Amino acid sequence: MFIGLGLLLAAVTAPARAVENSDGLAVPDTGEAAESDGFYKRYIKDRLYLKPGASYLDFGRLESTDLKLSGVKFPATLAIGNGGVDGAKASISNQTIGTIALGYNIPGTGRHLSFETIIGKPIDISFVAQEGALRDESLAPTARLGNVVPEGIIGGEALQDLLNGLGGAVNDTTGLLDTGIPPLGRELGSVKSLPIMMTLLYHPFPDSYFRPYIGGGAVYLYNFDSEITNDVLTQVNDPGFDVSSTPGYVLQAGIDIGNPEHGFFGFADVRYIGEATVKGELSDVNVRVRNQALGATLDALGYGEDIAVGDADIELDINPIIYTVGVGYRF
Repeated sequence: MFIGLGLLLAAVTAPARAVENSDGLAVPDTGEAAESDGFYKRYIKDRLYLKPGASYLDFGRLESTDLKLSGVKFPATLAIGNGGVDGAKASISNQTIGTIALGYNIPGTGRHLSFETIIGKPIDISFVAQEGALRDESLAPTARLGNVVPEGIIGGEALQDLLNGLGGAVNDTTGLLDTGIPPLGRELGSVKSLPIMMTLLYHPFPDSYFRPYIGGGAVYLYNFDSEITNDVLTQVNDPGFDVSSTPGYVLQAGIDIGNPEHGFFGFADVRYIGEATVKGELSDVNVRVRNQALGATLDALGYGEDIAVGDADIELDINPIIYTVGVGYRF
């Protein structure tokens, strides 16, 4: 029974048209051209659109916590300690990239509603130090002279002889020893970021020459292949660096310009990404003491001039605004 019903439905719904060839003979129509044309008209025409353009990523509203150190041990404790470093903040460089938006007008809405996403390769993000303690000042400029030798390791006259050997490297006023560790400078590291984004857009005037739209949606920033590129932090070894992925929300507004009956049109839009917080974590950080006197003293104590600092982390509320202009095409 089910087989017979299936055959009946197939007979009713299958194409039964025939066409004539040049000799006037009827030949069966396979329906392949009709199916292809039908798929395009049903699912593609006046629905799918592409919007390639140039996008400027503006991170001017980024907010950063202070760099926080952890796991700091002797002899690094001579110059720094666990906890936040006041004013040591990071940022992300602004940049211009190529993007392609892929959109689809929702059936039954008269092109008033559409979904839109971004397709393309991952974005290369550069982490930089903000002006201030992280970029322009050494994180460990001086060492506390009284703690150069931990209690019980060496004492008495031997300790005094060791300290006297430091000579002019000791500041007579402060009693502190210059480490010679330089500021980090601007460049910190990089990461690849793949934005997985979807927005729902409302087009109030889909048949007008000027067609504004507004909408919102969600984004997930998938971050990978992070690395530290700073010369000071990589002089001794390559520290571990991990940047967390993060969800967020998207607000979007823009305008399409052009004849609504033609395929090509110009466009300009802006997207704001909010509530997207990334955390950068550094591990196994080592630096080199560049004061020869201090280096020699530490070497005599069995530590050497390359000092294990510990770990560090920092959080960034990235809050980017993405400005895009380009030429789109509606199928």
